[in-house]
Amino acid sequence: MNKVIHGVILVVFGAACWFLSMIILKLPLMVLPAAARLSAVTGEQAHLPAFTRLCMAAGPVLLAVFALGALVYCTYVWVRKAGSPVRWTGFLAATMSGLVLVLLPTVVAIYIPLVDFINRLAPGVPK
Repeated sequence: MNKVIHGVILVVFGAACWFLSMIILKLPLMVLPAAARLSAVTGEQAHLPAFTRLCMAAGPVLLAVFALGALVYCTYVWVRKAGSPVRWTGFLAATMSGLVLVLLPTVVAIYIPLVDFINRLAPGVPK
Protein backbone atom coordinates (compact mmCIF):
# COMPACT_ATOMS: atom_id res chain seq x y z
CA MET A 1 0.00 0.00 0.00
CA ASN A 2 2.85 2.37 0.85
CA LYS A 3 4.43 1.93 -2.60
CA VAL A 4 1.08 2.57 -4.30
CA ILE A 5 0.62 5.85 -2.41
CA HIS A 6 4.13 6.90 -3.43
CA GLY A 7 3.14 6.20 -7.04
CA VAL A 8 -0.07 8.21 -6.76
CA ILE A 9 1.84 11.16 -5.27
CA LEU A 10 4.41 10.90 -8.07
CA VAL A 11 1.71 10.95 -10.76
CA VAL A 12 -0.10 13.94 -9.21
CA PHE A 13 3.18 15.81 -8.70
CA GLY A 14 4.29 15.09 -12.28
CA ALA A 15 0.98 16.31 -13.68
CA ALA A 16 1.12 19.46 -11.54
CA CYS A 17 4.68 20.15 -12.73
CA TRP A 18 3.61 19.71 -16.35
CA PHE A 19 0.60 22.04 -15.99
CA LEU A 20 2.68 24.64 -14.18
CA SER A 21 5.39 24.55 -16.84
CA MET A 22 2.75 25.03 -19.55
CA ILE A 23 1.37 28.02 -17.65
CA ILE A 24 4.87 29.49 -17.40
CA LEU A 25 5.52 29.02 -21.11
CA LYS A 26 2.17 29.98 -22.60
CA LEU A 27 0.36 32.58 -20.54
CA PRO A 28 2.82 35.51 -20.80
CA LEU A 29 3.13 34.93 -24.54
CA MET A 30 -0.65 35.28 -24.88
CA VAL A 31 -0.57 38.78 -23.39
CA LEU A 32 2.37 40.02 -25.49
CA PRO A 33 0.58 40.21 -28.91
CA ALA A 34 -2.38 42.01 -27.37
CA ALA A 35 -0.05 44.51 -25.70
CA ALA A 36 1.79 45.11 -28.97
CA ARG A 37 -1.50 46.11 -30.68
CA LEU A 38 -2.19 48.91 -28.21
CA SER A 39 -1.69 52.42 -29.55
CA ALA A 40 0.02 53.48 -26.32
CA VAL A 41 2.81 50.94 -26.84
CA THR A 42 5.72 51.56 -29.17
CA GLY A 43 7.75 48.79 -30.77
CA GLU A 44 10.45 49.01 -28.10
CA GLN A 45 7.96 48.68 -25.24
CA ALA A 46 6.32 45.49 -26.52
CA HIS A 47 8.41 42.99 -24.59
CA LEU A 48 8.14 40.90 -21.47
CA PRO A 49 9.71 42.06 -18.21
CA ALA A 50 13.05 40.52 -17.23
CA PHE A 51 11.63 38.58 -14.27
CA THR A 52 9.00 37.00 -16.49
CA ARG A 53 11.61 36.02 -19.06
CA LEU A 54 13.77 34.54 -16.28
CA CYS A 55 10.86 32.48 -14.95
CA MET A 56 9.96 31.35 -18.46
CA ALA A 57 13.54 30.15 -19.01
CA ALA A 58 14.30 28.61 -15.60
CA GLY A 59 10.87 27.43 -14.47
CA PRO A 60 10.35 24.41 -16.75
CA VAL A 61 13.93 23.26 -16.20
CA LEU A 62 13.56 23.50 -12.43
CA LEU A 63 10.24 21.65 -12.55
CA ALA A 64 11.78 18.90 -14.68
CA VAL A 65 14.59 18.52 -12.13
CA PHE A 66 12.01 18.29 -9.33
CA ALA A 67 9.98 15.68 -11.22
CA LEU A 68 13.07 13.60 -12.04
CA GLY A 69 14.19 13.80 -8.41
CA ALA A 70 10.78 12.57 -7.29
CA LEU A 71 10.96 9.74 -9.85
CA VAL A 72 14.40 8.68 -8.60
CA TYR A 73 13.17 8.69 -5.00
CA CYS A 74 10.08 6.64 -5.89
CA THR A 75 12.23 4.17 -7.80
CA TYR A 76 14.40 3.82 -4.70
CA VAL A 77 11.32 3.18 -2.55
CA TRP A 78 9.95 0.62 -5.00
CA VAL A 79 13.15 -1.45 -5.42
CA ARG A 80 14.47 -1.42 -1.84
CA LYS A 81 14.04 -4.36 0.45
CA ALA A 82 10.92 -4.52 2.56
CA GLY A 83 12.69 -3.78 5.84
CA SER A 84 11.36 -0.70 7.56
CA PRO A 85 8.63 1.05 5.55
CA VAL A 86 9.26 4.55 4.25
CA ARG A 87 6.44 6.91 5.18
CA TRP A 88 4.67 8.65 2.33
CA THR A 89 3.81 11.80 4.30
CA GLY A 90 7.35 13.15 4.07
CA PHE A 91 7.37 12.58 0.32
CA LEU A 92 4.03 14.36 -0.02
CA ALA A 93 5.25 17.30 2.06
CA ALA A 94 8.50 17.58 0.08
CA THR A 95 6.85 17.46 -3.34
CA MET A 96 4.12 19.93 -2.50
CA SER A 97 6.59 22.30 -0.83
CA GLY A 98 8.74 22.23 -3.95
CA LEU A 99 5.70 22.91 -6.08
CA VAL A 100 4.68 25.90 -3.97
CA LEU A 101 8.28 27.16 -4.04
CA VAL A 102 8.08 27.38 -7.84
CA LEU A 103 4.41 28.41 -7.97
CA LEU A 104 4.73 31.67 -6.03
CA PRO A 105 7.34 33.35 -8.29
CA THR A 106 5.46 31.98 -11.30
CA VAL A 107 2.25 33.73 -10.27
CA VAL A 108 4.15 36.99 -9.86
CA ALA A 109 5.88 36.55 -13.22
CA ILE A 110 2.59 35.86 -14.98
CA TYR A 111 0.75 38.81 -13.47
CA ILE A 112 3.44 41.42 -14.21
CA PRO A 113 2.71 41.52 -17.99
CA LEU A 114 -1.02 41.19 -17.35
CA VAL A 115 -1.13 44.15 -14.98
CA ASP A 116 1.05 46.17 -17.36
CA PHE A 117 -1.34 45.39 -20.21
CA ILE A 118 -4.37 46.43 -18.14
CA ASN A 119 -2.64 49.66 -17.12
CA ARG A 120 -1.95 50.52 -20.77
CA LEU A 121 -5.53 49.83 -21.94
CA ALA A 122 -6.89 53.19 -20.85
CA PRO A 123 -4.13 55.81 -20.95
CA GLY A 124 -6.59 58.69 -20.62
CA VAL A 125 -8.15 57.54 -17.35
CA PRO A 126 -6.85 59.51 -14.36
CA LYS A 127 -5.05 57.50 -11.72
